[in-house]
Amino acid sequence: MSNRDSRAERFWSAFRFTENGRPKSGFGVYTFSLSLLYAAVYFGCYEGAIRLLSGPLESLPARAANLLIALPASLTGAALCCLPHRFFSDKRLVFGGHLWLCAYAAAVLVIMLILLGFTEAYGAFLTFFGWFVLPPVGIGTAASALLMRRDRAPEPPPEPEWRKYVGRRD
Repeated sequence: MSNRDSRAERFWSAFRFTENGRPKSGFGVYTFSLSLLYAAVYFGCYEGAIRLLSGPLESLPARAANLLIALPASLTGAALCCLPHRFFSDKRLVFGGHLWLCAYAAAVLVIMLILLGFTEAYGAFLTFFGWFVLPPVGIGTAASALLMRRDRAPEPPPEPEWRKYVGRRD
């Protein structure tokens, strides 16, 4: 088995189940599932923003209209996607879901570079990528990182070894 095959096997083993039917890595499964939900939420926010704002903004230059569509859609999507952070006990979940979105975006960027090469079509793709992928992924990841950093409780310091052997009267 090659090194690449063993890495792939380790990755996919996180999504398999143990003998009693529970996932091996709950964190990985939960963040992956959240990332799919977040992608749908961001898509819905962009779809709604395009439908609502295209008509009123048609008199503006294309860059200004795109900016006035991308920012509200991205901010609304980030707010909706970061909302569950308040209800999760594990404060890493929302950030983990956004890290999956970063991985998807990077994979799409590399795959499109391989498929299109450095051509005019790749330039058009980068324009699309810059307006519709980078803002929601960037804003959502930054917001979720700030939330996780703010709300994550610090690890308590480990108890010294000698404390186990000393009788305390608590």
